[in-house]
Amino acid sequence: MATAKSAKKLVRRSISLRAEINSKVQVLAKRERRSANQILEKLIEAGLETQENEKCRFFELAERLIAATSRSERQHLKEELARKTFGA
Repeated sequence: MATAKSAKKLVRRSISLRAEINSKVQVLAKRERRSANQILEKLIEAGLETQENEKCRFFELAERLIAATSRSERQHLKEELARKTFGA
């Protein structure tokens, strides 16, 4: 019986990593007793999920800004959106 993960089509990729990143990946792989490829896949999936969550959070803040009635709340939301957009 195939698992959901193995049933998905796999694509081969080649990437170049800085030496210090590669060392960290190797340490994680050894600690978790997994292959470096499995660790890289897990890290990429986590990064993509985090990016999607940040996007959702941004739109949630924008919706709150539109619905806000209090001047102070609107100012606070504007500042938070500016931090997310421009960093700070």
